Amino acid sequence: MSDPLDIPHMGRKLVWVLSFDGTLDELEALTPEAIAEALGLWAAPDMAHVERFDMATMRDYGFARYLSEAGGFDIGDAAPRLDALTGPVLLIHAKALNDEDTRLSPEPPFQLIARFGTAHDIPPVIGIDSESAKGQLPQGKPPKSPARMSGMVATVVLIFLTFFVAAFVWIGG
Repeated sequence: MSDPLDIPHMGRKLVWVLSFDGTLDELEALTPEAIAEALGLWAAPDMAHVERFDMATMRDYGFARYLSEAGGFDIGDAAPRLDALTGPVLLIHAKALNDEDTRLSPEPPFQLIARFGTAHDIPPVIGIDSESAKGQLPQGKPPKSPARMSGMVATVVLIFLTFFVAAFVWIGG
């Protein structure tokens, strides 16, 4: 499994959950550039794909349920740990990050809780109905080698000689 701080760029839907040691007001006051600096990013994240909220607002619905049902993320067995979080939380979705960024390096007041991705949906294998799917495609006739040509000439000569000898035996007999 890859390091949760790594930022893979393979088109998967990912989210990083970070706790914030401070108040929600302090978290909301941080500029995108300040967040980028605190997380060790090259460029400021796209704030349209960043969520900031206090865990107290998630008590009734449940943070684990929010990530798994509402977000579609595979949280595995992390539900009790996620629901036990308190204080402000920062969610950074993969769409918020620049393509140049390859790794998060969170510094205080941020702490990485976990990275979650969508479940790997492998589509079922569907049979392919084509000539090429049945195996090797039909090939043209192989080129005639010199040995094959010599054999063909020898066969024709033997057949001719057989008829020639048979004709002389019939005429002479």
